[in-house]
Amino acid sequence: MEFNNNRLNEYRYNSHKNSYLIDDSKQSDSYSISTHSSLSDLYQLDASLKNISSLSADPLDNFFQAKKVNLARSMKDIVGLIDNREMIKKRNLYGIALGECELMTKLHNMEHWYIGRDPIMDKRRMLFEKELLDFDKQKRMEKITAWKDTLLLKKDLRIIVTELYKEQSKQKMIDGGI
Repeated sequence: MEFNNNRLNEYRYNSHKNSYLIDDSKQSDSYSISTHSSLSDLYQLDASLKNISSLSADPLDNFFQAKKVNLARSMKDIVGLIDNREMIKKRNLYGIALGECELMTKLHNMEHWYIGRDPIMDKRRMLFEKELLDFDKQKRMEKITAWKDTLLLKKDLRIIVTELYKEQSKQKMIDGGI
């Protein structure tokens, strides 16, 4: 039975269960479902929100503080959306990998049927191999879609960070400390 070398690296055959399984030692980064966000950055953002939200006697300072709080909250929301998209991508890739394992197991079980002996089995084998190629296509499309979504969210995040820096520089200029 011939498989793509990449596919053999991703999966291992379990003879006790007579099926292919995801090789956890090689795929822990790709298929584990956990958030990857840097929690320290989020905690720092929460701390800065608490520091910013204190009101002062000057209405102009309150105005700038309110803008900073809104921008910081928007940043936090976007970082959360990025993390959610990554988690969805990992979950979808994991589902695709499970489907590939199932098909590889079916193909492995068909090994005793030699090619050319039974036309019905040959057609079935061909359909399974086509489905494996479709899973590869789904995997590529999921990665591309996740990359595009993350790219757009990061673009929005850069815009918000730029606005935050502009607001900080305006406040410094008004306070007299350029």
